[in-house]
Amino acid sequence: MKKLYYEDVHMTEFEATVTECTYDEKKKIYKIVLDQTAFFPEEGGQVADKGTISFVQKLGVTPQCLTLLDAHIKNDIIYHYVEQEIPVGTKVKGCVDWGQRFDFMQQHSGEHIVSGLVNKQYGFDNVGFHLGLQEVTLDFNGVLTLEQLREIEVLANEAIWENIPVNIEFPDSEVLSSLEYRSKLELTENVRIVTIPGYDVCACCAPHVDTTGQIGMIKITNVQSHRGGIRVNILCGRRALQDYTVKQNNAAAISASLSVKQDCIAEGVERLKEENFKQKEVVNRLQANMLKNLAESLPTPEESFHAILFVEPMDDITIRNLINDLVPKYSGYVGVFWGNDTDGYRYIVGSTSRDCRELATFLREKFGAKGGGKAPMIQGNVVAGEEQLRTIIFNS
Repeated sequence: MKKLYYEDVHMTEFEATVTECTYDEKKKIYKIVLDQTAFFPEEGGQVADKGTISFVQKLGVTPQCLTLLDAHIKNDIIYHYVEQEIPVGTKVKGCVDWGQRFDFMQQHSGEHIVSGLVNKQYGFDNVGFHLGLQEVTLDFNGVLTLEQLREIEVLANEAIWENIPVNIEFPDSEVLSSLEYRSKLELTENVRIVTIPGYDVCACCAPHVDTTGQIGMIKITNVQSHRGGIRVNILCGRRALQDYTVKQNNAAAISASLSVKQDCIAEGVERLKEENFKQKEVVNRLQANMLKNLAESLPTPEESFHAILFVEPMDDITIRNLINDLVPKYSGYVGVFWGNDTDGYRYIVGSTSRDCRELATFLREKFGAKGGGKAPMIQGNVVAGEEQLRTIIFNS
C-alpha cells in the first residue's frame, strides 16, 4: 500500500483501487483497503483524517459518494471505514478534508516545537500526546511552573516568526544510529524523522507543515498535575485564534457588565466578590433573625415532641445553627424544610433521641428523597408537599 500523504502532504484528491472489503461485525460497518491512500489513519496520538470516497464508475443503485467514518492502521495496512460495501477491484476517488488536515498539521507541528523546547531547556520527555478535534494535550514526566511554560510559549512563537523549513526524511540505519532524536519507542528501521532546526528532532508518522510560519501561533491554555508530571493543553493556528476571539468576547462582556476597562476585569471581579461577601453576611444575619422569630412560633417542648419549620430558601449554615440550638430541647425530630410544594424542598433534620436515618429511609422509599447523614442529623432534598411531610413526621 502506497501512503500518498508521505509523498505530498497537500494532496487532497487521489484515485485508487479497492483491494479488500470486509464487514466489521463489532462496528457494524465495512472496512476497505486501497492500493494507495492519501488519508492519514489514527496513529501517533492523532485521530484520522476526514473525507469522502466516491466511485469512479457507477455500480447500480449503490451510493456514489461515501463518508469516510474512520481510518486505522494495523500491521502497516490502512483500513478505511465506510457504511456501504465497495467490491474488490472498484476504482474510487478519495477526497481529503483539507480543513481538518491543515488544522492537524498546525497542531502537531506546534506540539513538536513545544516538546522539543521543554526537552532542550529542562530535559523532560513528552510521554503522552493526544490530538483530537477539540483539544491537544502534552504529558511531560517533570514539573514546570506556569512562568517557565510562558517562557517556552514565547520561544515557541519565535520559532514560528523565523518561518523555519520543516525537514522530513527516512535516514538509513547508519545515519539513524548516530542521530539524537526524541522517540517514545525503540525504533530501528523505516524511521521517519521530523526536524525543525534549532528546536526539535523527533520520530513521527504524522503530516506536518512545510514551514513553521504555517503554524500561525502557539498558545498554552492550561496546565495541571498528571502522574507525577504535568499535562499541558495547547492550541495552534486557527484554533488559537478562535480561542482568543471567544475569550476577547467574554472579556468585553464582563468589562461592560462591571463598567471597567478590559485590562482591569480581574480587579473588578475581585471587588464584586468582596461586595457580594459583605452582602451575604448581611443577608445571613437577617435570615438568622427571621428564623429565630419563626422558631418562637413553634410549639413548646411540652406541647409537641417535634419542631418543624417550612421556610423560603435560606443559607444552610444558618439553618443548621438553628437546629443545633433546638435539638436539645425537643424529644423528637427538629427540622427545617426550605423550598416549595412544586419544586420540592431541601431539608436538615436532627434529633438527640431518635435515629434520623430511619426518617431518611422512609422519605426515600415514599417520595424518592435523596440525601443521607448519620443518626443525629440528616440532610437532603425531597419532592413532596408540606402537608404530606408534616403528616409523616408527626405520625412517626
